[in-house]
Amino acid sequence: MEIITSVVTVKHIWKKIVDKIDNLKIKGIDPDRPPNLDNNNYIDVIYELTQQAPKDWCLNFNNFFSKERHKTRIDPKQGLYIETWVHDMNEIPNELNLIKQKIKICNEIYIKKLHEDALLRENAKTEKASTESRRLKNIIANLNFD
Repeated sequence: MEIITSVVTVKHIWKKIVDKIDNLKIKGIDPDRPPNLDNNNYIDVIYELTQQAPKDWCLNFNNFFSKERHKTRIDPKQGLYIETWVHDMNEIPNELNLIKQKIKICNEIYIKKLHEDALLRENAKTEKASTESRRLKNIIANLNFD
């Protein structure tokens, strides 16, 4: 009974983690730092996420934008604000759409990595249990009852 409860708990926790990542989206513009026209060369645009992103997710996101025209990034320590800039205010909708696409891809990659990591851990546990089981059978087989 204890093992079944443990499996159900792990599956429930796993679903919550996946749902949380899957729901990671842009909530809107950072209310404390709205875009403005103070600088004639560019407009800073800072988006707020619905929740804090994990550090690995942030690193993947930054990697996706490393070769893009605009330097878009998220601070992995904070994980809550995506910072970018545009030269022309008319570029903002297209830049937002690009960022939303990258967020979706990052979510998919992160969830896939979580699955792969979980499978690796499960395989390691199974392999260890199998090795231990073989050792036990070997010990039992070699017992001398004389």
